[in-house]
Amino acid sequence: MQSPDMQERYRHLKKIGPSLLQCINCGDCRDATDYSSDPQRWGVCVVKDHTPGFEPYFGRGKMQIIRSVIQNKLTFSKEMADVIFQCPTCNSCSEVCAYDIDNALIYEALRAELIDAGYGLETHIPMNQAVIDLLNPYQRDNAQKQNWIEELDFHVKDAAEEKADILYFVGCTAALTPEIKSVAIQTANVLHQLNIDFSLFGKQEICCGSVSKRTGNLKAFDTVATKNYGLFKRSGIQKIITSCAGCYRTLKVDYKDYLEDLNIEVLHTIEFLDKYLKEKGIELKNLGIKTTYHDPCHTGRNGGSPPLYEQPRRLLSQISNFVEMKTIKENAKCCGAGGGVKKGFPELALEIAKTRVKEAEETGAEYLVSMCPFCFRNLDDGIESSNSQIKMVDLIELISLALLR
Repeated sequence: MQSPDMQERYRHLKKIGPSLLQCINCGDCRDATDYSSDPQRWGVCVVKDHTPGFEPYFGRGKMQIIRSVIQNKLTFSKEMADVIFQCPTCNSCSEVCAYDIDNALIYEALRAELIDAGYGLETHIPMNQAVIDLLNPYQRDNAQKQNWIEELDFHVKDAAEEKADILYFVGCTAALTPEIKSVAIQTANVLHQLNIDFSLFGKQEICCGSVSKRTGNLKAFDTVATKNYGLFKRSGIQKIITSCAGCYRTLKVDYKDYLEDLNIEVLHTIEFLDKYLKEKGIELKNLGIKTTYHDPCHTGRNGGSPPLYEQPRRLLSQISNFVEMKTIKENAKCCGAGGGVKKGFPELALEIAKTRVKEAEETGAEYLVSMCPFCFRNLDDGIESSNSQIKMVDLIELISLALLR
């Protein structure tokens, strides 16, 4: 039962309810040793091996901090924030929790409390302010989201002015990061080649707010979520597809209260294409390459129900010699970039990525595949830092090649 003091002081944590006190400190969220015989259940917390390893750096310790906070045994501090933000909120800990606690939801609420108390990470401040002022976290002119579209050799409908069956919501990373713009370009190419009626917002596309939500800045998140609601409502769209796992989770899960009256269906591009190609009887050619697949946290553990585990694997099995890593699906190791870690603790994000790259190398695959531009970015950094010969590629790029006649 929540104390009256908690109800008054901790407005974000109090929304979580009794699960704040459910943790019994068993430690499965550190090492799921009970599952060591199952290759899909090896290891849990990706942070513990790359930090001092003390309790606060993994689930059990963070839950004890939260318990102590609401019991007025601990007060917020810069030191607390420094630990709490060293977590990619991948939610792997919740997968092994016997009490089905949604750890990431609780960590995000604690981060919101820390920001309200004035203890947010300084490195996150300009990022979240840019979300409000520039409508993207990369502190760039949002008009640059039009640049990749100009490289297409066909016309794409402007969602603000032209009706289409589908809105392709690109996301800030693919739209504004030159090294990853191929994800956006090849998505558009595939949709065009399949004669799918779609539109884009281009320079008018607004950040979904994922980075702000994950880092606890609910003011920034609410700002862009409200703007997106207005944009979606005016355009009259009924279906959104996105090639970004973060946008997918945010629009599907975190926007429920915002989009409730608009009845908009949200799909990941790969989820949409898996179904479309099957319904149309379109076969993809095998590219003769060996691949392994990295599950993004935001299309799996954090992506709502059902998780998107089988769709990318079905497609990869058609177009390549597909092999699995040791940790996959609900127990896949995180790339390390999420939850604001890449921005706040880039060295930690890189070390976690290098660990995942090593796991991918052990399969003997030529290509490490994902369907998240943010995972792409961090894992590619890990590949470069490791001097690895494996190549990073987004699944949509391989589908584009497999569709060529």
